[in-house]
Amino acid sequence: MEIRKFVAPALAALLLVAVGGGVWYSNLKVTDEHTAAQAARSAQAQAVSVRGLIGSEKEAFFADMRVQRALAAQGITVAVEKAGSRAIAGRYDAKAYDFGFPSGAPAAAQLRQQAKAAAVFTPFYTPMVVASWRPIADILVANGIAQRQGDIYYIVDLPALMALIDKGARWRDLKGSQAFATGKAVLVNSTDVRTSNSAAMYLALASYLANNQQVVQSAEDVDRVLPQVAPLFLRQGFQEQSSAGPFEDYLALGMGKAPLLMAYESQMLEFWLKHPDKIKSDMVILYPRPTVFSKHVLVPYTPAGVRLGQALENDPQLRALAHEYGFRTGGEAKGPELWKQRGIAVPELLVDVIDPPSHEWLERMIVAIEARFK
Repeated sequence: MEIRKFVAPALAALLLVAVGGGVWYSNLKVTDEHTAAQAARSAQAQAVSVRGLIGSEKEAFFADMRVQRALAAQGITVAVEKAGSRAIAGRYDAKAYDFGFPSGAPAAAQLRQQAKAAAVFTPFYTPMVVASWRPIADILVANGIAQRQGDIYYIVDLPALMALIDKGARWRDLKGSQAFATGKAVLVNSTDVRTSNSAAMYLALASYLANNQQVVQSAEDVDRVLPQVAPLFLRQGFQEQSSAGPFEDYLALGMGKAPLLMAYESQMLEFWLKHPDKIKSDMVILYPRPTVFSKHVLVPYTPAGVRLGQALENDPQLRALAHEYGFRTGGEAKGPELWKQRGIAVPELLVDVIDPPSHEWLERMIVAIEARFK
C-alpha cells in the first residue's frame, strides 16, 4: 500500500510531463512551419524578373544554367538582349529595360548619366589583346616587334606595330616571313567601330599613340589623330558589328583570314577552358604594350537592376562562374591563378595600361570615322 502511495503520484507527474512536452513540441513545430512559410512568402515577394541589354560576349554567361540557378537562389530571373555597346548607350529606356551592360566604361558613363544611376557595378573586366597564331607571332619576334613570354602569349610593342601598319608594310616583306609570305597588308582586324566596343577600344589605343601617348581630350586632339586612326578601320573592308563574329572566323578560318585580330582576352580564355586540347595548338595571345581594359559595367535603371548588379559583383559563386568565361574579377581569386591550374598561364598583372577617352571624345572620333565610311 505504501508503495502505491508513492507510485501513483509519480506516474501522474510523468503523464503531465509527457502531455506538456507533446503540447510544447506541437506548438514548436507549428511555429517552425509558420516561420518557414513566412520566409518562403518573403522570398517569393522579393523575387524579381530583370530585363537588360548586354554585349554579345556575355551571352553565354547569362545562358549558363549554373548562373541562372545562382541568380534564382537570390530571387533573380534575368532575360537579356544582345546589342553593341554603342547601341546600348543609345537605347536607354527604363520602361523596357532594368539595366544596360555594355562592354566598356565610356558607353557605361553615358548610360549612367541618362539613368541618373546612384551607383554602377563592375563585376568583371578583361584586357584587350590581339588574337593570333604562332607563325605570325614568330614573324613579329624576328622583326623586333614582339617578345615571347610564355607557352601561349607574347608581348607586342604596339608603337612599333602601328608604325609598321602606317607605312603600309606587307607580310612578305618582313624578315622571316616564309610561313606567311603573302601580299596581305599588315593590319589589325577589328569589329565595326561604329557599333562595337572592341573596335572602340582599338581606337582608344591607336588614338593614344597618335596623340603623342596622351589620351584624346579635346577637339584639337581629335583633329590631330584622325588622319592616322581612320585608315586603320577604313582599310579593313567588311567588318562585323559585334565581337562574336570575327572570333568565330578566327577559329574557323585560321590565320589566312585575319593574322591579327583585336579581341578580348576573355574570348581566348573561354575557348581554351572549354577546349583544353587546343591549348597546345598554334593559337596565341599577343598582349599589346600598352593595352586597355574593357570594363564590363552594369548600369541599373531600376531597383531590380540594382539587385542584379549587387549579386554579380558580390556573390563568390557568380565570380567563380565568370572565371569560367575568361573574365577577370575582384575578390581574393581574380582569375589568372585559377586558369594557371588548368594549364593556361597568362599575365597575372598588366601594368602598362591606358585609360580610354571619355565618351564625348571617343564618340566624336567614331562619328568622324563614320562620316568617312560614307
